[in-house]
Amino acid sequence: MPCDFPRVAILRLELAILLAMPLAAAAAGQARSQQEPDGSAAQSHQQWNAIDRWNWMSADERERELAKLPPARARLIRQRIWRYNHMRPEAQQALRQRYQTFSQLPPDKLQIVRERLREFRQLPPARRPAVHRAVEQLRQLPEAQRQARMNGDEFSGRFSPQEQQIIRDLSSYLPK
Repeated sequence: MPCDFPRVAILRLELAILLAMPLAAAAAGQARSQQEPDGSAAQSHQQWNAIDRWNWMSADERERELAKLPPARARLIRQRIWRYNHMRPEAQQALRQRYQTFSQLPPDKLQIVRERLREFRQLPPARRPAVHRAVEQLRQLPEAQRQARMNGDEFSGRFSPQEQQIIRDLSSYLPK
């Protein structure tokens, strides 16, 4: 069964957003404080993701922030912003919702998810689709069913211990 490419692309984009988030949040916060002294629109911006924050900056502000980064990193962020801006509005909204839920994770769980995503990217390319499918399928299940499936013999027979840990943590902590 082939991997659902759009979901993999979204997962990669989410990771890219999360990696870009600290710099973008600081820059966007500064831009907002300069442009909205009364904070009246601050609540409407709470659900923005990091790329929305980059987009909200003026071109000059964005380029000043990107100039602070190594050239390869700046190029990567520009590409990710472009890809996001060319997504369908529904896909952007779904990504915003996942980002909002993800950003509310406690720091310890956030760190676990980041580590598991890093491990996922290091899996052999042939294993990624199966692991990804398992994560997506398990994320849709209620907690009791998810635990029962992960404790079954089929699960332990299909996945290595490292893959099992990736699947357990991502299906538990990533937003649905």
